[in-house]
Amino acid sequence: MLPKISLMEELKKGGYEASLITTYNAYLPFYEDVVLRRLVNAGVRHNVLLMDAQQYAASLAAHPPRIAGRQYTLLPVKVPGAFHPKLVFLTGKSKAAILIGSHNMTLAGFGFNREITNVVGIQGESDGTGVGIAQALWAEIDSWLDSYTPGIPDHVLSMVRRVKEFAPWLEGKPASDSNIKLLAGRPGSVSLWEQLASLLHGETARVSVGGAFFDQEFSFLQRLRRDLKPHRLTIAVEPDTVQMPTTSLEGASFVRAERLGCDENAEERYLHAKFLLVEQSDGTCVLATGSANPSRPAWLAEGSSGNVELMLARTGKDALPTANALGCGNIHSLPPLTPDDWQAIQINQMQEEFPPANIRTGIALAEGTRIMFDADLLTDRSGLTFTLTAADGSSISDASKVSIEGRFASLNFDAGDIQRAAALHAFSSDEQRLNLILHHATLVEEQARSGTQRKFRDALLSLETDTPDIGLLIQCIDKIIFDEENPSAATGLLKAHGAAQTKAEAETESPETLAIDVSEMKKHRKKRRLDHSSDFAYLLDALIYHLRIQGEKSHDEVDRLGRNEEEQIGADDDLESEIAQLTPEKQADLLRVCNAKVRTLVNRMTSQLKLYADGKQPFTKILVRLLGVLAVLRELRNCDGRVAWVEKGKTTVRKEQRLALLEAVMFNLFEGEAVTQSASLLHLQPLGEDFYDSDEVARLKGLLLWLAWDCGLTMNLQKPHWETPEACEQRMKQNAMVLALAQTIGSDGTVTETARQSIGGLTSSELDWLKDIQRLADICSNVGQNQLPLRQGEAAEAGDIAFHRTAENWIARIVAGRNGNKVVLMALKKDKPRVSYQAAHLTVGDPVLAAHREPPHKADLDTIPV
Repeated sequence: MLPKISLMEELKKGGYEASLITTYNAYLPFYEDVVLRRLVNAGVRHNVLLMDAQQYAASLAAHPPRIAGRQYTLLPVKVPGAFHPKLVFLTGKSKAAILIGSHNMTLAGFGFNREITNVVGIQGESDGTGVGIAQALWAEIDSWLDSYTPGIPDHVLSMVRRVKEFAPWLEGKPASDSNIKLLAGRPGSVSLWEQLASLLHGETARVSVGGAFFDQEFSFLQRLRRDLKPHRLTIAVEPDTVQMPTTSLEGASFVRAERLGCDENAEERYLHAKFLLVEQSDGTCVLATGSANPSRPAWLAEGSSGNVELMLARTGKDALPTANALGCGNIHSLPPLTPDDWQAIQINQMQEEFPPANIRTGIALAEGTRIMFDADLLTDRSGLTFTLTAADGSSISDASKVSIEGRFASLNFDAGDIQRAAALHAFSSDEQRLNLILHHATLVEEQARSGTQRKFRDALLSLETDTPDIGLLIQCIDKIIFDEENPSAATGLLKAHGAAQTKAEAETESPETLAIDVSEMKKHRKKRRLDHSSDFAYLLDALIYHLRIQGEKSHDEVDRLGRNEEEQIGADDDLESEIAQLTPEKQADLLRVCNAKVRTLVNRMTSQLKLYADGKQPFTKILVRLLGVLAVLRELRNCDGRVAWVEKGKTTVRKEQRLALLEAVMFNLFEGEAVTQSASLLHLQPLGEDFYDSDEVARLKGLLLWLAWDCGLTMNLQKPHWETPEACEQRMKQNAMVLALAQTIGSDGTVTETARQSIGGLTSSELDWLKDIQRLADICSNVGQNQLPLRQGEAAEAGDIAFHRTAENWIARIVAGRNGNKVVLMALKKDKPRVSYQAAHLTVGDPVLAAHREPPHKADLDTIPV
């Protein structure tokens, strides 16, 4: 007998952060009070439970969940047959455990029945066998979510897929010669039987079968007998509980399972295990165990009918010893069924509980003051009264006005009432018509954070206290932005369900971001966000889009000492002594640590920029990493003069560090290679429209404007009388930088709005700085539209702005001087700070004349010749 498997013992090993469990039916109080509690106590914060849709409806009627949609994600899966896989998927960053068997999420399945479950331990991406099984498994999970979840909000599906993001080891290379194979059956795919048969070659000697449910014509067993023609076919059943026909099958022996799978002194219990062992004449064997009963819907699913099932097949030398250890390798010697056994089988009846057919079930998405659910649930339903219901079944509030927005129905309630509610019920003439579990997007999103995200959140919130954890903040940022292999690689736009989109769909559908707002119900944005790892997306949401962190403060409020509400209870605080504790020495220490950590962060980013210049880093990755670094620096600078731990007149980010980063960006990212037409911040078209027109790129440009403003960068057109050559070179270089930054704006309002919000105070001088930059941007975007009087290139003077007469994608440049019939222009490249062009090919303008010239009105532009 193989050792007993204990999920609880596996959890004690630690290292797991997320779980996904699938089951046919479930006793939800057992999952919530026992399994989920053990998962959370073991550090598994993000938990998902999938179950058959019909059984889901039965559970809502008999034993409704109390904390689904709050502390875990519960999802019904609707298939033509039954959603029948029994899976436990536990994962962490460097390990995983996959359990595939016959157990349902019930007390009986986890403790009383005779079940067979396989455990596949995975120790990182080098475990080829485990990685291969997991990759095949997730391909099936994705197909379930795409095909069998009609009407489920995208946020719910994204929370299921979020489990995969806790498993970076899934990117490992699968083994090609493993003796363990995943067999996955679903309607429309290759049947389980065809998958198993492909592992068999040659003559079959014996076949052993065990299960609790058979189809009424023995269709599967007949197919098995016809295809394999075994010398001996034996089926082990438990007569008192098995569901099968009472007519015998020719060429098959039916035996009593008796103590199959029982310990020596244990009592006989319900046999729920399923197995199929094929022994071939040449000594090879295949053992398949898992969820599939020996029935047609399980093994022969084809077209649009059949079950979803998972089995694990063992081949090679371990198959028969494993079968023998389980007790199913020699069932041929068990006693045959007696006439009394056949009589017991005849009187067995299915005992299934189903809710009344007129009560429709599903999931409703709850956020803020709105609840949204599939509008199809209202088909042939009118005059409904909707009731928010608490976990104890009590009514909270009612509503009757429902609006239809696309494929969703929407209701408005008080936000406080929604927060207290667990379900939404609908009634007509005192009869219940709908029973929907509420999925609280914000709460589930919080549960789905990785350990890195939690640490980052805590460190970021600590900036508002007198005890900021700068070390932890920079450590998290460094890990999120730099350490992961692909922390922010822009692989494309986010798509609902992970399904392909047509061009028309892409134009009309709103993006499913990792933010907590209900994307499918919002008006679509002008720009779409790129796809990132969940950790990096969380960083952007917190620092760029100002989501989550602000919303979470109300859920986990801390005082100025960083204590939550529970920690504040009973505290005898003396405000004066607290203030006195933050001494100048402590302020100096905190700032010294902060400055040192920031210097390390900036140095790392500048090193990345140099690697890009050397061709060792992709441009897209550099841009997105830079966005993260700039967002962090802005957040720290916002602490200056505002939080107690930053002494007045001091700064969290020294100016020399800001200048070093700005110059590294300007001299590495603004000039592409003219010969190869490579990308630069002023020529992003080679990266594709999805990238260069993304929201992140616009935000990056806006933050670069903020950084330039924060460094005091201005265009200085006045040449002092006694200006030294060195000072002149520095002034011209700064003017070239300002002109290049202005050209990043174009007509993109997101860029200027990001800069405006980042600068903050909006005093008149700050507004003037932005106006000057915008005026330069307008000049460069509207050459020839009378905003700037132009002269021939032969008349160029130092400080002018030069434009090419015919070149496309021209970068407007500052004139450095003339050299004969050539005009020398400033270039933002360390190794080539000047470029020369024939004067006849250029026109030039004096930016001083534009400084006091208002741009023409739209009506005027239409009449100005280009």
